[in-house]
Amino acid sequence: MQIPAFDRYLAAWVIAPYLVAALMLAVPQLLQPTSTQNALGLISVSLADERSGPWRPAQLDALQLSDDHGWLRAVFTVPVASAGPDAPPLGLYLSGTFSARVYWNDHEVGFKGLPAEEPESESAGPIDAIIHLPVDTVVPGNNIALLELSSHYRQHSLNSIIHGSEILPGLRLASYSSEIRRPIGYYATPLLGFVLLLITTFVIVSANICERRLAMVMAIGLLVAASAELFRAFYAYPYGLHMLRLGLVASALMVFTCTLPFYFARRGGFRLPVSGLLALVTAGIAATLWLGPPQDIVHAALWVCVPASIVLVWRSPNTTHTDRLFQTSALGCLLLSLSLDKDLFFDQYLYAAMVPLLAAMCRPVAATGSQPRPASLLVSSAGRTRVVDCKDILTIQGAGNYSQIRLSSGETILDDRALKELLTLLPTNFIRAHRSHLVNLDAVHELRSLGAGKYELLLTHQQRCPLSRSHVKSVRESLAQR
Repeated sequence: MQIPAFDRYLAAWVIAPYLVAALMLAVPQLLQPTSTQNALGLISVSLADERSGPWRPAQLDALQLSDDHGWLRAVFTVPVASAGPDAPPLGLYLSGTFSARVYWNDHEVGFKGLPAEEPESESAGPIDAIIHLPVDTVVPGNNIALLELSSHYRQHSLNSIIHGSEILPGLRLASYSSEIRRPIGYYATPLLGFVLLLITTFVIVSANICERRLAMVMAIGLLVAASAELFRAFYAYPYGLHMLRLGLVASALMVFTCTLPFYFARRGGFRLPVSGLLALVTAGIAATLWLGPPQDIVHAALWVCVPASIVLVWRSPNTTHTDRLFQTSALGCLLLSLSLDKDLFFDQYLYAAMVPLLAAMCRPVAATGSQPRPASLLVSSAGRTRVVDCKDILTIQGAGNYSQIRLSSGETILDDRALKELLTLLPTNFIRAHRSHLVNLDAVHELRSLGAGKYELLLTHQQRCPLSRSHVKSVRESLAQR
């Protein structure tokens, strides 16, 4: 049985992306290794400036050290089945921007770098580490982990020196593994997102889609961020380099965030200046790197740019009702992910929520002949309005805030509107051939290369139109579809 065209369209561009997004969110749970699933209970955490105390309660998600040195006391409960000579070995998993010397039940069991009270004496530890706990040091019931910590090389814009989430805490007790790097299962979502972004980049380059350049900027921004996220799964780098990686992730995502409303504005017919985008991206990256925390700045920027993009979609004069619904649902998915757990947003939720957005970006432009074309254009100049048949227009040349319209009769008339405004009013067979020229594709007979990177279009009535090198590909594709 043949599937109706609309049903195929619905399955390809609406249903499939959301199913892929749901799968990407489920994969990390399926791939999570035993060592992270079987974490044992953390009862309490306290902090002190000296090993002898006094101890004060502490929160792992807001842990800071006075003078970048201190002591952390964590109490874990170990069931009888996990203690004793026949029990599988346990490990203390540490993640964050600090060095540590670890004592377990008063036995020194290992190091994460080498902590010290003075910066010059500290040896910065890896961002992630696992401390093996000898079987004879683990007892049933409560066990005490005592950590001497120092963080002289950390970045002070971060909220806590211990990193992690509810799924993967930065201080946890679990089955021991010799692999100190974060599990690849935790980064399954950005890994799948990385593959999809590579495919998206290829589609943007090869297919006829809306606002190709801005779409490419957003795809590359997400691709760089996903690459930097995956880096941690392959290399446990010294914690002093963490801000470099985090700054790269945040800067790439800020480029994506700032470009988002400009993309939907340009797609909907609003001609926002490129200089405005460059200024916004520069300000966004500066705020990300100097104000911090970087991820919080990007998160806040997304809360502004995603709703702004939705408003632009609904105010667009050039967007059909069906496209408006598709674009809004894709942006709505991204907006929903912002309201979920912030700790997992940059590691997982973002790359799942982007799938419907990538599908909306990669939808091909509708064929030119399928769109209704106005039969005439009202040309206004010097207080007079003239009705001009669109098929009689050969080219339109920009002249500052005015436009010169050249007709097939050889006559040239002046319109008091800029070229970019006329482009939104003309039929779809009019496209930009040059920064200052529009051309009627119906009048084009030949595309000619003049050498040295110069081109021109030969039109009816022996007319010619300059063609810039940057528009050659789009003009060729448009001519091929006619």
